[in-house]
Amino acid sequence: MEVEQIAEAFNILKDEGKVRAFGLSNVNAIQMELIQSELDQSILINQLQFSLAHTGLIDSGINANHPSMAGEARDGGTYEYCRLNNIIIQAWSPLQYGFFEGTFLGCDKYPELNEVIDRLAEKYDVKPEAIAIAWILRLPMGIQAIVGTTSPERIKNIAKGSDIELTKVEWYELYRAAGNLLP
Repeated sequence: MEVEQIAEAFNILKDEGKVRAFGLSNVNAIQMELIQSELDQSILINQLQFSLAHTGLIDSGINANHPSMAGEARDGGTYEYCRLNNIIIQAWSPLQYGFFEGTFLGCDKYPELNEVIDRLAEKYDVKPEAIAIAWILRLPMGIQAIVGTTSPERIKNIAKGSDIELTKVEWYELYRAAGNLLP
């Protein structure tokens, strides 16, 4: 990555009034710091894959000093770096379990997770996708979920997730049901 070229291009675009803010996608903490060192403006956003079935962004923070693989900081503390530097994280594919595999909702690979999601969806009188989004939105730094669909009805169902504040017990129950460890 040639950060000087990236920074120069964005500084020019900003100076010409063609962009108002600068965001990144799929970069870790040290990459953000490196890019920021060359910019005349602050990085505002980092888009990262994050969902109940793709939790690498937070696993090392939850499992710090734990002997399991989940305790390894493979991303250099990206979540914490963004939080410390007021960089908004936008979660892409918030209902997916892999890059191209599909959604974890209703998927046979996640029976325990779907059981908990369905129970909470019934409790809160929403569709399962609203629970999955509520789980993301419950994190303290205010992650934004980027969803894509051609169905206006699905957008309405997903949007209801912003009205739900899961309890900490429910949040961790979902995290564990997705196959994640807690120390």
